[in-house]
Amino acid sequence: MNKLASLTRKQGAVIVMVITVLYAFAAFFSLGETGSPQSYAYLDEETPFAVFKTEQAPKYLDFYPTFNDNSKYVHVIVEGSSDGQRYVPVFNTDLQKEGYFAAMIWYHVPLDTTENMRFFRVRKNDYWNRLVIAEIAFEDGEGHILAATPADDLAKKMLDEPQTVRQQSTNKNSAIFDESYFPSSAAEMQDGRAAAEMDHPPFARLIIGIGMSLFGRNPFGFRGTQVIFGIVMIPLLYLFALKLWGKVWPGLLAALLLAVDFMHYTQTRLGTLDAYLAVFILLMFFFLYAYHLETHRVKRRLYLLGSGLFTAFAVSTKWSGCYAALGLAVLYFYWLFSDVAADRDKLSVYLVDSLWCVVFFIGIPALVYLLSYIPYRATLEDPGSLLQVVVDHTKTLLAYHTGASTYNNHPYSSRWWTWLLALKPVFYYWDKAADIRIYAAGNPMVWGLGLLGVVFALIRGIAKRQDGLLTIAVAYFSQLIPWFFIGRDTFLYHYYPMVAFLILGVCAMFEDGVRTKSLAGWHRGTVLCFTVLSGAAFFAAFPYTYGLPLSATAYDAIRITLLVIGLLMMAFYFGLRLTDWLMVSPERDERRMSEEQPFRADVFEQSEKTDQKDKSKPNGA
Repeated sequence: MNKLASLTRKQGAVIVMVITVLYAFAAFFSLGETGSPQSYAYLDEETPFAVFKTEQAPKYLDFYPTFNDNSKYVHVIVEGSSDGQRYVPVFNTDLQKEGYFAAMIWYHVPLDTTENMRFFRVRKNDYWNRLVIAEIAFEDGEGHILAATPADDLAKKMLDEPQTVRQQSTNKNSAIFDESYFPSSAAEMQDGRAAAEMDHPPFARLIIGIGMSLFGRNPFGFRGTQVIFGIVMIPLLYLFALKLWGKVWPGLLAALLLAVDFMHYTQTRLGTLDAYLAVFILLMFFFLYAYHLETHRVKRRLYLLGSGLFTAFAVSTKWSGCYAALGLAVLYFYWLFSDVAADRDKLSVYLVDSLWCVVFFIGIPALVYLLSYIPYRATLEDPGSLLQVVVDHTKTLLAYHTGASTYNNHPYSSRWWTWLLALKPVFYYWDKAADIRIYAAGNPMVWGLGLLGVVFALIRGIAKRQDGLLTIAVAYFSQLIPWFFIGRDTFLYHYYPMVAFLILGVCAMFEDGVRTKSLAGWHRGTVLCFTVLSGAAFFAAFPYTYGLPLSATAYDAIRITLLVIGLLMMAFYFGLRLTDWLMVSPERDERRMSEEQPFRADVFEQSEKTDQKDKSKPNGA
């Protein structure tokens, strides 16, 4: 372990690159299919249905809707006829008991047909504005796809990519959880269609759209950019730790812990918004801290610009980015008052910087937020000015996030205090036939010790006025505290942008080490044990973070076991640090009497080697 303390930055860069590449392989592994249908039929008031003729009466229907309707879901009605004149309903999504239907998911549904039915109409529900289907297939009772003849152009579009048909929905060929909303609305903006769902600002959906433009409108395409952001976040966290401590090993530890975190792995493999938000928030605080350390005036302003730009991206992704922005303000004004109190000559510098802050943290975010609505505006009928669109949509968002629809006690929702140890993971996917489950959870080793770490960073940062530790603490608590007062349904994934700062909290405690020499070995052993257990936990939980066959009993056993081990590790380390604080040794008393500097046994302290060198010197040397 002592070798880690002497690693050069070049060596650290190589190691973090290896960690990143290995993680990238795991992140992209079997991410999703690329063969989803790309064209679609658009049924609306003018063309409400498509007509097909089959060779025999089908028993099942496979279909893949591209967009939701204005209910934020999909409503399909299928009617059958023996003569092509008189039709009767054979399927209706509104009458199904297994749950809602949504975009970008393959559905395999039974049809209530009679033997002589050959004609079928697929139509939209009159109550909703549209039905958008990319591909469709009729099946017999034995799983064979029947030949179907289209009677109109809409039906042709639903039959033009038969090679893409899937007879079973899986997490590899279909959207899961909220993926039915964000990629779909991103595609709607690309095509200039009315957006069915826009419960957050549109900025991050544009990034999802880039992924679909590059890789296609398929699960791989609408998940691809999130994975890339998750990969990039690993070296970014390494650089942040390097900036905080100027040492390689805390950065490598931070990169490794992020790579084995359950939430990071699962959340960045989904077509949702949280991966973008987490990276933007991390960079907000990185650039602000770099600004604080920098003495060159131009570089300071550039760092301040970087922080403001990523603040703009974060706020334009989700409003919860505003919580982190408040943390930036707390740090900036704390440093302003502290520095000016120590040196009045800095007041003029800070006055100029504060004027730039108005541009960087108000002007630029407002501009980015406004411009991100240009594609969304193109989807509206008679939208008015761009500013009016933003104002109107802001009112809609506020009504939604404070309205009754977000207070329905969702079965997977959880309160903020359960997030601290990931007590209620989010259930994203279940393949009943294969017994495959996917949960968004947290690595209890990292989250448990990370909780101690951010508290440590807050206390030590205030007591010792250590700005790096204060940055970690403020970044974490400024995001967490607002959730104390939010009564709507909240979910564990809302905690994800704070995970990076939990990890930095762990690194802060380990870097600080212990002061009692007799405990230095225990501390090094604890760090090693923690690192190994964190990695082992990732592999133990991999079946439910990736999606492998796993029974409910096995899932509960793994999760509870890891939680117990995490709590034990948390308690042990707390006891170790408490013992170090309470222990008074003759050696420490002697140092106090002689007013020497206190002994500091860092994690990778090479004190034993130094002692041996001293003993080898001749007397009087």
